[in-house]
Amino acid sequence: MRLYLDLSYGIGGDMLLAALADAGLDLHPLAEIFRNAGLTAQLCAAPEMRSGISGKRLFLEQAGDQPLRTMPDIEALLDALPVSDAVRERSRAAFWRLAEAEAAVHGCEVDKIHFHEVGAVDTLADVVGAAWALETLGISEVRASAIPWFTGTVCCAHGELPLPAPAVVKLLDGKPVRPSSFTQEMVTPTGALLLDMLVDTYDDAGSAGPAGRLAASGLGYGARDSGGGLRVFLLEDDGAVRETVWVLESHIDHLSGEDLGRAFEGIFAAGALDVLALHGIMKKSRPAVALRVVCEDAHLTDVEAAFFRETLTLGIRRTRTERTALPRKEATMQTPWGEVRAKEYTLGGQTFIVPEDDDLAEMARRTGQSTAALRRLLMAK
Repeated sequence: MRLYLDLSYGIGGDMLLAALADAGLDLHPLAEIFRNAGLTAQLCAAPEMRSGISGKRLFLEQAGDQPLRTMPDIEALLDALPVSDAVRERSRAAFWRLAEAEAAVHGCEVDKIHFHEVGAVDTLADVVGAAWALETLGISEVRASAIPWFTGTVCCAHGELPLPAPAVVKLLDGKPVRPSSFTQEMVTPTGALLLDMLVDTYDDAGSAGPAGRLAASGLGYGARDSGGGLRVFLLEDDGAVRETVWVLESHIDHLSGEDLGRAFEGIFAAGALDVLALHGIMKKSRPAVALRVVCEDAHLTDVEAAFFRETLTLGIRRTRTERTALPRKEATMQTPWGEVRAKEYTLGGQTFIVPEDDDLAEMARRTGQSTAALRRLLMAK
């Protein structure tokens, strides 16, 4: 299952759980988790109507005033919760991330941070609840729309602060934002923390909105009246893996065929996923190729260096893009001529097994048949 967050009206810590509850998530087990840890808090998502649109709003009632909590206090609470190690560690990492952002804003050490508004049980419920919800729903990927920018001021324990709050700005570092006319707090510190904690990718100029088979949707309202809420969309997982890759490209008109072939070898050795040469005509009517290389983030530096080194080009264009890859696994095929290695993958509920080309080439040499004929015979089975 995949999750898409429509951030048109921002996000607060409580809005995500409310929206997922509206999409069908049962919050009773989460409430029981907190009760078993000795936290006296009542948690529920109640129906709410705004502007004629029905959604849900999260309510959490807690007994007594909440103390100022430091990271050791938060960690002690996390350790007491009967949740999986994955949920606990994801939540712990999120609170450390928040502590680092607050420390950077206030110019102090992380262990000196008192969480003020974000130290109460409701924030613990928002953060742990989000990690628990994604595990419960089996969410494998979270995507979101660009984040609306907003202005104004907000009053908190530190006094009046500009919007977005300084800690929010720290947490949104590196994330895509868009202009808006909002003059109130559209992304709270806990909301920004959830985005930092959960979202894998954001929409860019070339794509907007959820993609896939829609399984459920929900609308979560927060305490503020922002004219809208957080919409979430649950999409059935088709088994495909969506990942971000880099495409490097340069026009090459100064290499011989032999040099270009050697360049392929060097670029692949550096970690490239694929290399493609598209033939064409360049300036001054010179025959040339557009050399296109695909690589992952982890190998970008090495692959780009190899690209420069092997081709002697003076410039490389870089584009960050996404690809969808079907999951595959290694397999073997039994044939009348022996065993060959293969790749097995599933598409549309049907399983396919494709023989490895190197093994087919070896078999062709032994049998005197062409690889095309062997491939056709094996794929027909």
